[in-house]
Amino acid sequence: MSTEQTPQPMTNDAHRQISGPATGLLITGILGALLSVTGFIVNIIGTGISSMVVDYIPDRYEELIEGTVGIGISFVGILIAAFVIYASLKMKELTQWELSVAASVLAMIPCISPCCIVGLPIGIWCLVVLLRPEVRAAFH
Repeated sequence: MSTEQTPQPMTNDAHRQISGPATGLLITGILGALLSVTGFIVNIIGTGISSMVVDYIPDRYEELIEGTVGIGISFVGILIAAFVIYASLKMKELTQWELSVAASVLAMIPCISPCCIVGLPIGIWCLVVLLRPEVRAAFH
């Protein structure tokens, strides 16, 4: 009988390290999706932001964030949120490192990112962990 144990693969440590950031990125994507879907519905119904903040937005800017353009911006937000959600799930599985990095960067960009207030710290956290050599080596 051999008392020798096989060493645990480094992926267990990588899974432990990536779990928190990937969950944070998933939450960021879900929040972004919820906000974008809400914006999409609000713009389709026609009760855009001007009905909420009447005197603070000049008319020329109202047109940019309502109606057809608002629907388009919301749709793009939904696509970005879906990408972030998908990438966060791949990050949890330790697959597609480049995709995970791209989603982390997207999460940090204000006005593009789903929920940029949450996305900035989560994106930085993800990048810090993803750029660790042992975590990158665990991706396949």
